[in-house]
Formats: sequence, structure tokens, C-alpha cells
Amino acid sequence: MIQVGGTHLLSVPLPLEEGELLGNPQVAWEAHGEPSDGKAVVLLHDLSHSHLALGPVEAGAYQASGWGREFIGPGKVLDPTETPLLVLNLLGSPFGSTSPVTVDGATGDRLGPAMPGLTVLDMARAVSAGLRAHGLQHVRALVGVGLGGMVALRLAALFPELASAVVAIGAGRSLPEGLREKLGLTAQVLRMDPEFQEGWYGPGNGPRKTMRKLRLDFLKLVHGRESLRHRHPERGGAQAALEAEADSFAETFDPLAWALLCSAYAGCDLADCLPRIRSRVLLLASATDALAPAARVRDTYHLLSAAGAPARFHELQGVADHGALLADPRPLRGPLQDFLQRR
Repeated sequence: MIQVGGTHLLSVPLPLEEGELLGNPQVAWEAHGEPSDGKAVVLLHDLSHSHLALGPVEAGAYQASGWGREFIGPGKVLDPTETPLLVLNLLGSPFGSTSPVTVDGATGDRLGPAMPGLTVLDMARAVSAGLRAHGLQHVRALVGVGLGGMVALRLAALFPELASAVVAIGAGRSLPEGLREKLGLTAQVLRMDPEFQEGWYGPGNGPRKTMRKLRLDFLKLVHGRESLRHRHPERGGAQAALEAEADSFAETFDPLAWALLCSAYAGCDLADCLPRIRSRVLLLASATDALAPAARVRDTYHLLSAAGAPARFHELQGVADHGALLADPRPLRGPLQDFLQRR
């Protein structure tokens, strides 16, 4: 299985939804197999992951990479020996695509707070530009997880002829209202920390205590109590594991990038653009996913169906929460592989 990666340096500025132009945009990618026009499956990652789906185990408790190890590979749900796979890093993510940690070629400094605000539409446009740079005009499927699922749906609405199919895992038309409000306040909460320094903190510095608290709160939504008790049955084990990951995340993830991504996630509502989707769509949901409750995803299915899109909804059995969506891929295998094999 061929595995290569790189970064597309785009020669044309990227128009952003809020009216600005993002100069010298770049999109990081990793390919498994040999993606070609009409045959590739494009995979888009979740909020705090990178495009390195099969990346090595990292030193800290927070693992940005490697989230696809149980999901991608020979004989697994997505098998690159049968269907080549291209994984793209979302715009704003601090793992290779243009983000606040990107160095401005004109000044030699990181973009920092000069990085303009982003939306899910901007991320979809960047994915489209990355696909064109890769020589792909049409793809077999767009598959996205969480935030990546929203980007996949938005991209299918933006360019209805781009993909034959779309699979959104743990994603609906929007986050639940309470969570949208909470994530939407991320930038404001970070700015209140004196260590934020208006976004001009040095590398490895910044509002670590606030980042730790924000991450801990988010992890308690991503991982349900039942799942945590199952994974950490020892007394106090679950809390210790969450705190260790929050500590590692605060030391690793850039605060400005986190605020940027959270703002885009919180601000997204796809209801108005869903009628423009013409691809086949599969929506996969867990009943107890706090980020994409089954009822919210089912509502998305009804909106697509009402607009004439050939959509399917499948509630995954035995998946405890958002964090478990890819941890045990067995519930995904049947519905996803059956859907992708259909033409």
C-alpha cells in the first residue's frame, strides 16, 4: 500500500466567505494507494485531528494523528488496496494547511491573529482547491467525520458534480444549539486569559490553563460516561485519563487555531445549502453522540430527502459516543461498505 504525503501550495488567493482573500494558501495531504480521477475516496478529519490518519503514536496523551488505524488498511472499512484514499488537512488546522501557525513568507513571522476568520464554506473551498491541485476533478466519495462531515456536505452542495457519494459520520446540519453557543465563545474565553497577549504569544506559550479547561470540557462531551467507565474501570481512572489528554492538548494545539476551528464549527448550519446536493448521501449517527445526536442527524436526512437527494440514514448500534465512532469500526463496516459499493 503506497503512502505518500505533502503540501499543495496554491498559486491563486482563496476567497473567504467574510469577504477577505487568503493569499498563498496551502493544503496538506496524505495519500494511501494511488488516487486517480473518478476513483479516489477523499477523507476529511474531525475538529482536533490531523490529516495523518495512519500517523505514528505520539508521545503525549493527546493524539492528533493515527485516528484511522482501525478504520483504514487492507481488509478494513476503507481499504486503499481496493479504493485509493486521499486525506486532506482542513484549512485552519495547525498541522500543515494554512492556519495561525503558518509562517508568513513576507515577514518571516507566523500569521497569528492576522489570520482571517474561517467558515465551513472556506474549508470546503480549500478542499476543492486541494483536489484540483491533485488533478482530481471528480471523486468516488467524500467521507467526513464530525467537522469533516460538515465540510464534506458543504462541498457537495458547492460543487454538485464533484462527488458521486458523500458519507457524513457523526455530523448533521449543525451542532446542537447549546453546544454551538458554547464553542462559539471559545475565542472570547481565550482572549480573557492574560497569557493570550492578543494572540502574539510565542511558540509553545500562550493561555495553556484556559486551553486545558476548554479541552477538558470538550472531552466530557466527546466521551460519554458509559464509554469512559468501560475504558477506565479503575476508580478515578476516567478523570485521570481526561486530565492527561487535556494537559497534552494544551501543550500541543495552538490556541488561535483552536478558536478559529471552534468558531467555524459553531457557526455552521447547512440547512439552506442541503437542497443543492445531488450526490448520494449516507448519514451515520450514534444515538448518544452529544455533538451529532441521532435526532439531529435524522432531521438532516429529512431535509435532504425532501429536496430530492438520494439520502440514507443509519443509526449505529453499539457506538457509545462521538469519541468511539472510529475506535471500533465494526458497526461502520456493513453500512459504509454497502453504500460505497453501490453506483
